[in-house]
Amino acid sequence: RMKRSLGVFAVVCSFIAFAALPLQAQQVTLTWTAGGAGGGWYSIAGGIATIIKEADANIVIKVIPGGGLQNPAVVASKGAEIGWGLPFLNAAAYKGMAPFEKPLEELRALAGGMSMNYFHFYVDAASPLNSMDEIFGQKKKVRLAISQAGSSDTWVLERVLDSYKTSIPDLEKAGFTFLRGNYAFQANQFKDQNADGVFTFLALPGAAVTEASVGRKLKLIDFSAGALKHLEQYGITPGKIPAGTYEKAANTKDVVTAAAGSVITVHKDMSDELAYRLTKAFNDNFEKARKVHSSMEPYEIKDGPTGCGVPLHPGAIKYYKEKGFLK
Repeated sequence: RMKRSLGVFAVVCSFIAFAALPLQAQQVTLTWTAGGAGGGWYSIAGGIATIIKEADANIVIKVIPGGGLQNPAVVASKGAEIGWGLPFLNAAAYKGMAPFEKPLEELRALAGGMSMNYFHFYVDAASPLNSMDEIFGQKKKVRLAISQAGSSDTWVLERVLDSYKTSIPDLEKAGFTFLRGNYAFQANQFKDQNADGVFTFLALPGAAVTEASVGRKLKLIDFSAGALKHLEQYGITPGKIPAGTYEKAANTKDVVTAAAGSVITVHKDMSDELAYRLTKAFNDNFEKARKVHSSMEPYEIKDGPTGCGVPLHPGAIKYYKEKGFLK
């Protein structure tokens, strides 16, 4: 009995000693809901997880498949501790806008501005149409190839149309045609002259845009100031497609467009200390993070607090303040 009591006492003492260890000395295992297995988000999350483990040996991150539409709900319900997000879908989730049924106010961000993608709006190079104001404002009838209903690309197109006080159903009544499909479908519809233009969301240079330009000369259309202003509330920032990005496009100047990066999201209940350690681990090693994927190459620490679509986690705020990127 004495031996047994001593054994229990030893276990209790070791447990108390472990509990007294600073959190930093305890190993934590986290799950990161990313994108489709084999896709860009999945591989970037795996790369960043490795960088974090190298910087902070007590943080282990397992990457699981996910997607831009499902990840906010997974993180908000604590199905995963970390999730990739797109700023505009994060904003929609946070506010409870469609396609989300209720506000997911539990969402917080550790970093945005990663792996930037750009909206491309293009028409035939010989088209007399040169602006969004003409096409959407004056409702000049066009046949547009776009992504499927419910996709992130189409969600942003709908917000652009909001800035013109119109919608896809309104434009269809006015004689517009919308052809829906994936990026290869959009390029083919344009090349085969079934579509007058395309609205799509891709990293630079977008393979589908290059493909479309090989079969038919195109010109990229600038986003209007009104549309850009309207999109800011969703964490979508102004961007540019540099002249020469598409050799066969008719553009000789930079194209003004809208851009959105990838955002690392967490739950508001994550401890400030853990959120700080995660933010510090990959940002202090941002040169390594840039090598994980070509779309990460432009990333710098100053981009972290930008274009998130949801509030920053207090632990992340502490880090960016220390670095001088937040006041």
